[in-house]
Order: sequence, then structure tokens, then C-alpha cells
Amino acid sequence: MKTITAIILAILLSAFVAAPIASACPMCADAIANANSSASEDEIDHFPAAMNQSIYLMLSVAYTTFGVVGFMIYRGANRNAEFLVANSQAS
Repeated sequence: MKTITAIILAILLSAFVAAPIASACPMCADAIANANSSASEDEIDHFPAAMNQSIYLMLSVAYTTFGVVGFMIYRGANRNAEFLVANSQAS
């Protein structure tokens, strides 16, 4: 149990350390930084918000897929264990 906790802690720590180092691609960074630079107060560009929403959508699809596959593997392992226990008791 301690090794699992240590692994999870190391992954979380590395994620927090790597986050400031990670940067957007140059075109995306320039587009978001310059999105509202030439716009007047009446013309607000919604490009940065749209980029954030599309990134959240792509991440949610990936995490949902991994979650469903992980759940299916977990459920299959439990059903297999129950089957083996029931089969050994019947013999």
C-alpha cells in the first residue's frame, strides 16, 4: 500500500513541477495573446474561450474513454474471480 501511495504522490508532484514548463504551440500562444489587441471594446473576440472549451472537450473524451475501459477491465476481473470461486466450490 505504501508503494502505491508513493507512486501516486510522485506522479502528482511531477505533474505540478512540469506544468509551468509546458507551453502552448507558438501559433496558439500568439493567437490567444493577440486576440483582443486590435479589437475595440464593442468587438470582443471569443477565440481564447473557444480554444479553452475545445481543449477541455478533447481531454474529457480521453479521460472518459480511459475510465470506461478501466471499469470494464475491473468488472471483468471481478466476474472472473467470482466464476473461479463458484466453480471451485461446485467441484
